[in-house]
Amino acid sequence: MAAYIITLLPGEIIEYILEDPNITFQDIVNFSITCKNFYQIVKDNNKLWRIKYFQRWPLLKEHYKENSDDLKVFDWLNEIEISIAIRRTLMYHLSGMSTKHYKREELSHSELRYLDPLFRTEQGAHQLSYHFLVDELISLINRPIVDSNLTHRYYAFIVLRYLRQNYLTKEWQRFINFPPDEQILEKGATIVAQWSQPERHISYSYISSLLDDIANQTKNLLYKKYPKHSIFSLSAEQLLIWKHRNINDNQWSTSETRQILEALCEVLFQNLGFYGSSEMYYSSENSFIDRVLESKHGIPMILAIIFESIARRLGVRCEPVSFPSHFLLRWKEKYNVTEPESIGSFYIDVLNGGQFLTKENCPKIGGISKCPIAKYNLHNPATAVEVVKRMAYNLDIAARQHIHLNGRASRIRSALELNYMMQPYDKTTILNLSRFYMIHHMDISELMLQNMQKDLETREQANLIQPMLQMLRNPCKPEEETEPKWRMPNVKYAVGLIMTHKADDNLCVITGWDKPYDTFDSRNQFQEYKNLEQPYYNALVDDGSSRYIPQDLLSFPSKPRLINHYEIGRYFSYFKGTHYEPNEETSTKYPENEEALKNILQYYLN
Repeated sequence: MAAYIITLLPGEIIEYILEDPNITFQDIVNFSITCKNFYQIVKDNNKLWRIKYFQRWPLLKEHYKENSDDLKVFDWLNEIEISIAIRRTLMYHLSGMSTKHYKREELSHSELRYLDPLFRTEQGAHQLSYHFLVDELISLINRPIVDSNLTHRYYAFIVLRYLRQNYLTKEWQRFINFPPDEQILEKGATIVAQWSQPERHISYSYISSLLDDIANQTKNLLYKKYPKHSIFSLSAEQLLIWKHRNINDNQWSTSETRQILEALCEVLFQNLGFYGSSEMYYSSENSFIDRVLESKHGIPMILAIIFESIARRLGVRCEPVSFPSHFLLRWKEKYNVTEPESIGSFYIDVLNGGQFLTKENCPKIGGISKCPIAKYNLHNPATAVEVVKRMAYNLDIAARQHIHLNGRASRIRSALELNYMMQPYDKTTILNLSRFYMIHHMDISELMLQNMQKDLETREQANLIQPMLQMLRNPCKPEEETEPKWRMPNVKYAVGLIMTHKADDNLCVITGWDKPYDTFDSRNQFQEYKNLEQPYYNALVDDGSSRYIPQDLLSFPSKPRLINHYEIGRYFSYFKGTHYEPNEETSTKYPENEEALKNILQYYLN
């Protein structure tokens, strides 16, 4: 009866029902093949397919809007089919990456070039392929661990980082080629935040909307205090110009400018509770503009960028000044004057609620021994490019100093590559990145060290780079096939078991084992252990470290749980609650492990 009744409904009602977000593509396809009438309603309904497209991939709407002049879609069903095909190809590559790269801790860009036809438009990819792929990769990474293929998830992050860096390198080139008045600070800060957090969606439109909201709150407060302020007689178009361009002077009288700054400080530091500390450089969340706008606390540089971006939207110019030991904003009552010494000039201390500083009342900031603005007006303002480069330099230092081990190498690599992207001809940057690549057995040919040799300034630098050039001429040999490791009688545990490390009670998961003395000389290592014939286990530890643990320092935990470690997916496919299931490559290396794991778990659980 129900099936008969639905055939009597007008097409518009049926279409409205199909637009429900809970109805999937497959549901509509199944519905359309039930009768000719339904097929006609669905087949050429471009509006319906557009709605379903953005229900499935809502974040892509922004990119279609941005490319509306060049990308006009007349067939949304075809767009869905293209998108699904791209994602299917992506999953094909992800499923094969463990076989190709199982032995590698880090993959260089040259080893991922086979993915380029997926997203590079110059190689025939769809104009929005990059965004299709990013959306799918982030969805895969954000799935609950218990429902995820961990090996696919592990390589999804590697591919995502590769895509992000390729895309953002082009964005950075666009940014530095903008005229100076279009190089606005929050755009540069957005590039840095997205580069360092590839797993997050961080668009400039999102950052800009958060800054717009604070600017509107500031205008509302300004209206309550100074309803006759000149800003309320301006058109929205004029404010929009200041939002997208740097301004060369304050747009108001000195008194009205001070009123705006007073309202901004109250909104930002009192009402919204933004605060900063010079001791937070080693926390990545405090160094990215998206995180700071969400959490309301960050390092002085990011707070200063936020302050400047809002002030500019309201017609007030603030100059970033990069001191060797600190970062401040400078505000002048008037810019572009013939005698700048005669104009009032102040520094805005974002660490202290936006307090105006002069050399007479400047405190010691952040533990430095003297006032950073003692020389006052002698410092030139920093350009947006200079500020962003300093952000990248700070992230490099922060990544090295960060005490959390989980993903530490990935953070250091990201910071080094960010510096290299911004300063591709800086010798120190090239050397630092080359060292990292060589330590992790990565291809360094793309650093073009041979082209740098003729420009070396000192023999010391030449001596440092020469071994790297030699390495380029003698590439590493292909890795040999993995030889299977057969269990021995004294191997008590199995790969995939979640264990407790007795030395510090941290949970860990076994990724492999070695027979006695495969790695260590018994005359010099572990003399404190009575059983020197015991095997040793490779394990990923919950604190983010990787350790080599003797058998007698392992025990079964009372409650197995997930292990928080960046490399879990390199060795395992699934988390099974009591243990991890080895992936195909790990199982090939330890062919007897499956049966051993099953027997040990059965005994342990009973």
